[in-house]
Amino acid sequence: MTVPLLVLLILVLGMCILFSAFAGLIGFGIARLVNAPVNRAIAWGSFVAFSVMTLCIAVLAIVVPLVT
Repeated sequence: MTVPLLVLLILVLGMCILFSAFAGLIGFGIARLVNAPVNRAIAWGSFVAFSVMTLCIAVLAIVVPLVT
């Protein structure tokens, strides 16, 4: 793997982290919108964030071998 592809992979992983954090915030907001307690809303938001991050890593595992 060349250096430009590694840099691109790091940038994509960073965007996946930001996207999953944003999705977690949306999950937290929706949980608070339906009057869930704060600790339950944090649990829902973290579940959403980790699920989206797992999905991003799974997609990268399929796409990266196609690119290289």
